[in-house]
Amino acid sequence: MPPVGEKIDRAGFLRRLFFVEPAADTARALRTGNGDRPSAGGRGRIPFTFLRPPGAPLEPTFLSRCTRCDLCRQACPEKIIVPAEDPLMGIGTPIVDPSLGPCTHCMKCVEACPDGALLPEEDRRMGRAVWHAETCLSSRVIACVKCLEACPVGPAAIRAVPGAGIAVDPDGCTACGFCVAACPTEPKSLHLQGRPPMPLKGHPPVPVRSHG
Repeated sequence: MPPVGEKIDRAGFLRRLFFVEPAADTARALRTGNGDRPSAGGRGRIPFTFLRPPGAPLEPTFLSRCTRCDLCRQACPEKIIVPAEDPLMGIGTPIVDPSLGPCTHCMKCVEACPDGALLPEEDRRMGRAVWHAETCLSSRVIACVKCLEACPVGPAAIRAVPGAGIAVDPDGCTACGFCVAACPTEPKSLHLQGRPPMPLKGHPPVPVRSHG
């Protein structure tokens, strides 16, 4: 079970820690040179973050449980889970690659995890979508709602605001990626923001599954 206290105001804690501006500060501190990625379309720099599969607890707990068994990747019917190659994420740990397609939240990865690194009772949100007004067709006049039509959650996650464009609610958004896939602009007018990597000194040893 997750440590006592990890559930306290989890929604607010996750937003502060992973999904909003502190994530950018953490990423900048951790990644120099190739950390913050310059984005197209004059957006400035997009923080270096990543998506864990649904049901992943907070990063210290996740890293202390994940044995890098690869069973979640093998169970994913969408084939969007890949092993991390960056040491800051934990080499071999599962991450969701949104460029391969959206996540349906089928929870097959959670069912396949034998180590308690992915749990059905955990928050299924992987992050949130971030909207970019400068490239969106609806930044001033609502001319495109493809992202809204594609969202499986609906207005609780993303909605049109006449005169103000598109609004994403981090409480409802799961970072599934359907909105990004549906967006017709180039560059895309939404990107997915997940959790920032942990400093290597904070990584626990890779756990070994007990067969006893």
